[in-house]
Order: sequence, then structure tokens, then C-alpha cells
Amino acid sequence: MKTINSLSGGKTSSYLAVHYPADYNVFALVRIDDTKCKPKDDKLIQMVSDKIGIDFIATAESDKTLKVIFDLEQILGKQIIWVTGKSFEKVNKEKTGGKGLPNQQWRFCTTEMKLRPIFDWWFKNINQKIKMGIGFRYDEKERAEKFSESFKGIVGKRKTQNKWQEIEWREGYFPLIKDKITHYPIYKWALNSGINFPEDSNCVGCFHKQFQQLRKNWDDEPLKMQWFSDQEKKHTWKKEMSFKQIKKIGKQLDFIYGGGSGCQAGFCTD
Repeated sequence: MKTINSLSGGKTSSYLAVHYPADYNVFALVRIDDTKCKPKDDKLIQMVSDKIGIDFIATAESDKTLKVIFDLEQILGKQIIWVTGKSFEKVNKEKTGGKGLPNQQWRFCTTEMKLRPIFDWWFKNINQKIKMGIGFRYDEKERAEKFSESFKGIVGKRKTQNKWQEIEWREGYFPLIKDKITHYPIYKWALNSGINFPEDSNCVGCFHKQFQQLRKNWDDEPLKMQWFSDQEKKHTWKKEMSFKQIKKIGKQLDFIYGGGSGCQAGFCTD
């Protein structure tokens, strides 16, 4: 059975890739179409465009995440496969008509921009059940219990319509849980890795993040947080308050930042 490590560009999945080699390492890029959020480094834009095979504009994640994947590739001495689906704006328009947003109950952002691009790549290039390495640590082992091994994807055409099928395409592999690896050894490794990791992984405005993390991200990533805020028309990302309101709350000095988003899917959260 072939093995794939799912990478997020954060510390934990990078630790996974280095210490638990797989046949393939795959990174799913979340794209947005807002030119105000594009990286300042034109060379980086071109490098990403070359990887994904289309013109890259911007990502909803920290631009540091892009650099992490390139740096990690050098450390591994092995290609990291980049995949990407439709942009966030296009996915949201298709799913809600532009009138809604993904949320904790309907997490189509993860499905369409992380899981589906990886599944589509797998179906085209491997198409046999694989073992997928996921960076769930021993101190968050409950997340592995919600891991799904099946996915409903497009597997062909029936006349003019897409043919959909539910496929058991992967077996979850959680080596950090098996070897009882917790946050501290990963943190210590990251400090000495030579990689400049983002302080906060995944989409900077992810609705799974706590209010204090989102407040700090307004300071660190103002243009991207403004993009998230601009999407709030009839609905908000967080049911308790809008992103404009989050921007105005005070910062909690004893809050532990950079804890990821808390999503259970295994593709976003570090």
C-alpha cells in the first residue's frame, strides 16, 4: 500500500514529513482572487504558479506557509506535490450563491479546497487505496476518531453528467499518536529546523480559530483579515460576532497564540 503524508505547512505536519517518510508528500493550497492580498515577492508568485500549473494570485493562509513548503522540500530532498481546487470565492458562490459562508456545521471549505483536490490527484495518479499520514499529536488524539476514510468524488462521466461515487480511498495513519509525540518535541524541533514557520497555521480567518487568535491576526495579516471581513454580508464567519467586531476587542495578554484552528479533518489544522 502506497503512503501519502498530508502537509499543511505548519510545524506538526512538517515534523511528520521529516521523521515519517512517505511515498508522496502532498500540500493543498487554498487560493483567493483578491490582488490586494498577493505576496510582495514576485519570484514567490511565479514559483507557486509553476507548482500549481495556473496563475497564482493569493492565498487565505500566511504567505510564510508557501515558503515553508519550498524550504521543507529542500530538507526532504524530495518533491512535494502541490494541488489546488477552485478559489475560495468561486467555491463559496457555487455552494451558497454568494449569500452564505462555510461554518462548523457545513465545512465545505475544507471539503472543496483541501480534500477534493487531494482526492482528484489521487484518483488520477494512484487510484488504489493508500495509507495517509496525518499530523495528529498524542495530546490531541481524539481528533483521529473523526477521521473519514471515504470520499464522494467525480470518477467519470455518464453522458453529459459527472459520475459520482463514494470511495474508500485511504487508511488513516497517525504515527505521532502511536509514538506518543506531543507539542513540545515538535516545537523544539521546529526551532532548530531552519524553517521560518508562520506563527499561526492555516487560513488566517478560519472560523474554527478562537476570538483572541483572530484578533491578533488582524494585526499580523490585516489585508487577508479584511478579505475575510469583506465576505461577511448577510452572514458572519462566527455566530457570536462579525470580524469587524473582533478587530475592536482587546487583546488577552495570557492567551496562547498559534494553536491552529481545531478542525478535525486532518488537512488544515497544524
